[in-house]
Amino acid sequence: CVKALTRDIHRFQADCKNNMRRVPLIYSDMDMGSPTRVHIANYLSCELESPDDAVDAYGLNVYSWCDSEYLDESGENNFGYSPYKAIKDDFDKFAKPLIFSEFGCNTGEFETACPYKKGRNWVDVPAMLDHMGEVLSGAVAFEFSMEKNQYGLVLTPGFLKGQKKAELLDNYFALQKQYRSNNVSTKWDGIDVASCSAVPSDVASLSYSHPKSVCPSKDIWQDLQEKRGVDKVGDWDVLPPTPDAPLSAVNNQTECIETSKVSSSVYASTCCHVTCS
Repeated sequence: CVKALTRDIHRFQADCKNNMRRVPLIYSDMDMGSPTRVHIANYLSCELESPDDAVDAYGLNVYSWCDSEYLDESGENNFGYSPYKAIKDDFDKFAKPLIFSEFGCNTGEFETACPYKKGRNWVDVPAMLDHMGEVLSGAVAFEFSMEKNQYGLVLTPGFLKGQKKAELLDNYFALQKQYRSNNVSTKWDGIDVASCSAVPSDVASLSYSHPKSVCPSKDIWQDLQEKRGVDKVGDWDVLPPTPDAPLSAVNNQTECIETSKVSSSVYASTCCHVTCS
């Protein structure tokens, strides 16, 4: 169903290309470990019926970096002993952009509770930049507002009884410190991404090839579903058809609604790299 929905949205975007911009479709999944995460990523990014049913990027929600250090036999902090090393190995040659759609363990030494002192120090941020540059295309720290799960970086008004304004927590300032001390310049790998003259071909060549994803075989997807205990094993080789449900049948809606106007600065920035009519 996810691949069929991806196909249908891509085709809707293509049909309405004169009225709206195409927004990349990203599927975000919990990290279920290897090899499950790789099989699912390959399935969602492969072209089963056509390029339309492949996602544009794949996201993992990762909460496995739960220690400040991962020491090797000599007692040295070593990325190779961290949980991110296995993710790097799994996606070294992945065809589509990979992002951590959520990251930030809050257990063990990173655990915090009201009044939310200390907590996460976000040491995985420099690890991503130093060791996963060709694998990871972005990461989103989870999460801004504090909830009962204790992942928040900010106490938003009303979270505590009588609270009138937002309160930034130690978690927030620790993340801010990591971002500021590990800032990525707009100039990297031979390209200045802030320049209107920049084109993707200016970037230095990748160390690894990234061939198109191959759809998992029946043996793989059947075994995966059985091990996950699904009620009914689905056929990953067949997609459901596009439903016959025109928007005109729902309150006479227009199929392609004109998008809102964007500011002149955003328009100018975008049109540096794409043709704008």
